Amino acid sequence: MQQNAIDKRFERLERTVKRQRLALAAMALAGAAGLLTAFAPAGPGTIEARGIRIVDATGKPRILIGAPPPAEGRQRQDAQTASIVVLGPDGADRLILGEEPPVLVAGKTYPRIASAYGLLIHDAKGNERGGFAFLDNGRAVMSLDRPGGDAVLLTANDQTGFAGLVVNYQNPLGKYAEGLRMGTRADTVWLSLQDRAEGERARLAVEGKAAPKLIARPAGAPPAP
Repeated sequence: MQQNAIDKRFERLERTVKRQRLALAAMALAGAAGLLTAFAPAGPGTIEARGIRIVDATGKPRILIGAPPPAEGRQRQDAQTASIVVLGPDGADRLILGEEPPVLVAGKTYPRIASAYGLLIHDAKGNERGGFAFLDNGRAVMSLDRPGGDAVLLTANDQTGFAGLVVNYQNPLGKYAEGLRMGTRADTVWLSLQDRAEGERARLAVEGKAAPKLIARPAGAPPAP
């Protein structure tokens, strides 16, 4: 009798294991079907998807890809552009590659002067602090920003013909004062040093084949003609 009871228990256990295997197989098939639906092949060697969200070990979204990328878990909800976004642990934007959203500075958004594509870097709070981009108005720019705006700007401007470097003083948000500008335009190359309050104080320039020209202006003197 005892042996019969043991045999019956083994039979019940085998039936339970078989049912669990069938259930796992069904779940695997359902998961595969879901993946095929999410990543529908658009052609040989091509995967088509609306968005991809990569999470860390705790389940927090850390990399978003899409056009626009998924918004769940991202602090910023107004930056829905075609891009790859790397998030900090709290959901703040830390890096954006692709179509650039409006500028976020000191927690507020401001429109860009033109549509742009490139790479943006942000501080821990998600404020823009620099990047590299090409704007649809014909400007290629590389910048490093202070909390209040541009600090160092390297640019090539198709409209004005200027190519060079601009270094700004530290200023409140929305106010700019150049400290140094150097670059070329047409046949002229120059270096300009500027006072925060009075403007240009010294300039070294070469125009075409002319001799180099150095202009210096003491504080309080009228601007050079």
